[in-house]
Amino acid sequence: MLPKIGPQNFQSIKHHNANSHHIQLSYQRGTPVKITASNQETKASVHTSDKGLLSNEANGNASLLCMKHISKQFFGSYALNNIDFEVRSGEVHALFGGNGVGKSTLIQIIAGDIQPSSGKIILNQEEIKIRSVYHARELGISAVFQESSLIPELSVEANLFLGSEERSIGPFLNKRNLHKRANNTLKKLGFELDPEQLVMHLSRAEQQMVEIAKAFRTKPSIMILDEPTASLTEHETNQLFSMIDFLKNEGIAVIYITHKIPEIYKICDRVTILRDSKRILTQPVSDISEQSLVETAVGSRIDELFPYNY
Repeated sequence: MLPKIGPQNFQSIKHHNANSHHIQLSYQRGTPVKITASNQETKASVHTSDKGLLSNEANGNASLLCMKHISKQFFGSYALNNIDFEVRSGEVHALFGGNGVGKSTLIQIIAGDIQPSSGKIILNQEEIKIRSVYHARELGISAVFQESSLIPELSVEANLFLGSEERSIGPFLNKRNLHKRANNTLKKLGFELDPEQLVMHLSRAEQQMVEIAKAFRTKPSIMILDEPTASLTEHETNQLFSMIDFLKNEGIAVIYITHKIPEIYKICDRVTILRDSKRILTQPVSDISEQSLVETAVGSRIDELFPYNY
């Protein structure tokens, strides 16, 4: 049994080296990550930082979505406690933290699935209330959650345009144009899928691609991706990363929820860490080490958690 170092999804093995401690971190949904823990580096690693929440003038990027003092209570307990969160156009912003720290609640509020208990939401410089998932889509916010929203008995193209089908005469669908538009959307994202294939015959990874294409088709300014690589192969993951680069170049903001540290450093511009229902840190990814990332999420220095050597 591996010793736990914090939230239930974090596990650690400690190895001794004459010069430093090598910490092998594994995540239930990710691949092992090796980081080097030096005593000098850990001294200031667990702290709250607003370095990633500087003014727009200082950063040169416009705030697309700004959430201020957001709280959410369930039966008297805080799922979110006075959270500030900001997303900019054309960035990939990671949400990181253990299970039950408020990540899902935060993205559900942004996606219009639930309402905050208090606080305000500003989109494109205007204060708004996101009344529902459908309202969020109208505002340009689309989410791809881990749970499938597709209808297995329908084709890929039917799922993509469900509820907004183009009709030719009366109740009859314009199937030719539907097929063409679906094919164009899939190709634009680099997804090699047959628009006429039934969703029930697709792999979980392929269904995930359809979910993303469905969200992209609504022309969002903000796209939420909740653990999108959980069921993808390495090739499919790289395909997804290429698609995210495409979204960035289109000026779309991506909110990226993951437990996989390498993904944060590979594709994300900034990271916000949540712990105990609070925002602990927001920083550019380039300004925080892997060790500090983990220690801030856990709330303790690794050398304090494991002072012994063996």
